[in-house]
Amino acid sequence: MDDWDALKSELLNDPATREAYDARRPAYEIASKLLRLRAELGLSQRQLAARAHMTQPEIARLESGQVQPSWETIARVLAAVDARIDIKVRDATGKLLTLSVLPGQAAQRPRTARHSQSA
Repeated sequence: MDDWDALKSELLNDPATREAYDARRPAYEIASKLLRLRAELGLSQRQLAARAHMTQPEIARLESGQVQPSWETIARVLAAVDARIDIKVRDATGKLLTLSVLPGQAAQRPRTARHSQSA
């Protein structure tokens, strides 16, 4: 276990900290996956932003986990790198279902000024 893991474990022993962390977990997980994907493709934040018709600060906010991205934003970023979205859920019987979504052309169009402020 490295220093980060030890610190994280210690901090998460506090119930209030654990609750706050769990509430933000989806944003952190999305951020982690987007960051890893961008790094694997060898793209800078600026390059990804240009492909996704976004700004570099918007990509940075997504990767920080500090924003809850909309479905439109996630689709836009993934369409920019020709990736698809796989959603895995369990039904009431426990059977695993996978839904694959290709973001499509709409996600690749430049946003209007009205939509350019949200991440």
